[in-house]
Amino acid sequence: MSADAPEVPDRRRRWLRLWVRWTLRLAVVGVLLVVTGLFAWAWRDRGLPDVEAWHRAAPEGEFSADMADEEFSFDDYLALEERMFGELSDWMIPAERASRYLRHSRFQRGGPSDPAGFERNWNRSVELVPETIRGGALLIHGLSDSPYSFRTLAELLRDRGIYVLAIRLPGHGTVPAGLLDVTYEDWRAAVDVAARHVVKRIGEDRPFYVAGFSCGGALATQLVVDAVADPTLPVPEHVFLFSPAIGITAFARTSNWHKLFSWMPLFEKSKWLSIQPEYDPFKYNSFTKNAGAQMWRLTQAVKADLARVERAGLADRLPPVLAFQSVADATIVARDVVDHLFARLPANGSELVLFDVNDDIFMGGLYSRDPRAEIDRLERMAGSSYSTTVITNHDTPGDVVVARTTAPGAASPTTTEVGLAWPVDVYSLSHVAIPLPPDDELYGYLSVRERASRRLPIGRLALRGEKDVLRIAPAQLLRLRANPFHAYMLGRIEEALDAVR
Repeated sequence: MSADAPEVPDRRRRWLRLWVRWTLRLAVVGVLLVVTGLFAWAWRDRGLPDVEAWHRAAPEGEFSADMADEEFSFDDYLALEERMFGELSDWMIPAERASRYLRHSRFQRGGPSDPAGFERNWNRSVELVPETIRGGALLIHGLSDSPYSFRTLAELLRDRGIYVLAIRLPGHGTVPAGLLDVTYEDWRAAVDVAARHVVKRIGEDRPFYVAGFSCGGALATQLVVDAVADPTLPVPEHVFLFSPAIGITAFARTSNWHKLFSWMPLFEKSKWLSIQPEYDPFKYNSFTKNAGAQMWRLTQAVKADLARVERAGLADRLPPVLAFQSVADATIVARDVVDHLFARLPANGSELVLFDVNDDIFMGGLYSRDPRAEIDRLERMAGSSYSTTVITNHDTPGDVVVARTTAPGAASPTTTEVGLAWPVDVYSLSHVAIPLPPDDELYGYLSVRERASRRLPIGRLALRGEKDVLRIAPAQLLRLRANPFHAYMLGRIEEALDAVR
């Protein structure tokens, strides 16, 4: 063996040691950068408004998925709810202790926004029972919302002889902190409990309907998918979806990385995307990062479930779907509703109703993006299995709208008058506006506030003044809260109900 022979393994060992050394250094630098970034993010969150008691903890005893079994009934669910709302008094501020800055807080006992001061507390699960039951419906509200968003639909269904259960999802209706640790599996398990109750209440020989708004739309879709895959579960006669969260925008996504450090008191605010005054009696204004993360997980699960049904050859069992969606939506991606749901539906009379932006000449040229290309794409995708209707401006200049419907297999759309028009100062619908009427007491822009009423007309808060004075974010004031075409929407739902009879 030559004297130079050992140099090769020695050189390899030197390169290996050098490679390991630099890899470790880079790994340490990477970890430091990530930790620094996370702490910078957390430090930035410290600039949010101060947290209150209702941001720190929620009443104990909330329903969770691990409670659900064949023995657990909806009566048990209501018993948990009753105990929680009994504890909620610990979060309420007596009127004599409330400062003027909390005058409109939902947590001021006896205040104008106290949910208990309304004729019905719509933060709780609601049952509406007709004199004669001809069917049943499960209504599932949206994220940070409450059954109030389905008030008019619930009353319409009840008046038509349909037993209605509008469930309060876990984490909702009490305090915003209820959404700090909830999971979408908790919501899904609660929906299963409620669905079993509705079917048991009406009997298996009567029609069963499901309706969902936003997050509730995704949960309703999951419920249907499970029923299609399991012959022992009832498949709804018809499904009604309002801004269904089949896919959400990048802005609406978030994660739970904050949990790496938000357990420290210094970074308590890092649990929150926003901290706002809680002046809305039936919807949280503050929003947790966990809620956004669970919503993202739910949308991914729904897409996977729909794909699974298609692969199993069970898509032809999916029931008819009537969905209402605004093309201007800061939360939901309209094309995902088509790509992942409607594109898989059989030819069973399903329909997607799209609300266009107001294309009146006064509004022309002021939009940040032109929705026309997206609408054209969605109309072309109607294909042969479902209809697409666009509520849009008439060809002549003005605010009058028509319904332009592309039926399955049709070469061109048909146009019909709907007898409605855009309000002069409304340029589009919004994600939260779809299920609510324009004359709603709280959220309607047509509601007339009685002089003696102390309640905030949330839908008409078009306030003017100097910037940085109000604690309410400007986006909250500008966002439309009610649907100018609500009457058209309810009419379409009644048509669907009549077709089942």
